[in-house]
Amino acid sequence: MAIKLGVLEQWFDGEPVVPGDTLEERLANLDAAGYQGIQLNRISTALGLPAIRKALAGSPVKLLIHGKGGRILGPDQSVRDAAVADICDGLREAAELDVVGSILVPIRVQPEIEAPAAGSGKTVVDLEREILIEQLGKIAPVAEEVGVPIILEPLNRYESHLLKSLSDAAEICRAVGSPGIRMMGDFFHMNIEDDDMGQAIEDAADVLAYIHLADSNRFEPGQGHLDFRPGFAALKRIGYDGYMTIESKIKGGASVEALAASARYIRETWDAA
Repeated sequence: MAIKLGVLEQWFDGEPVVPGDTLEERLANLDAAGYQGIQLNRISTALGLPAIRKALAGSPVKLLIHGKGGRILGPDQSVRDAAVADICDGLREAAELDVVGSILVPIRVQPEIEAPAAGSGKTVVDLEREILIEQLGKIAPVAEEVGVPIILEPLNRYESHLLKSLSDAAEICRAVGSPGIRMMGDFFHMNIEDDDMGQAIEDAADVLAYIHLADSNRFEPGQGHLDFRPGFAALKRIGYDGYMTIESKIKGGASVEALAASARYIRETWDAA
């Protein structure tokens, strides 16, 4: 099975991951390094959709993720309604760009809603799950209509208190019960939260739509001590044919050579898994 690889173009602090002064140059460098997809960050999303479309039209590299976020678990219904409207608007834009999906992290470390009253028998996480399922149920028809799924991203316990494991996200997807609501796995977070990454992948096979890759030290695969083989073997077993996107910093700085070396490492490890 031929694998499809992507890269996040820029780290969240602005550090380059893909070299190049323009989006066109970054796309060309990714192609030269052996990648088929890109996940844009602020440096390119700020260019606007017309410029992004123009750059993509001249490249074989595919845009993988696009969309808008929002405080879908915000403190009151008006905030949550605004988030649903923004996310749906982002899905319509994403459809125009023919992407794989729109990633959504519902909440990070601290809850924004008030805890349930004492004696209710519910925790704040219980209430967040109920609200999240309800909110995603409003988004799902738009995702289905435009053919672009929302992709829930579980993070590790140090970055989120709600969706931390693949099973957490899979349960939400199944509760909504729509092909417009899917989830992803990130090997960096899975290495912290999932006791058996291979089993976690197999258990989430029915709703798994995207993969992020990073090594144990948050550099590109091949620069740490994470064993990717069990996870890759599970992806093979479930017949996963989607994209695997490097979401990491580049050890030594962004370069075509470093990205090409990591692509070779990933493909060799995949073949050996």
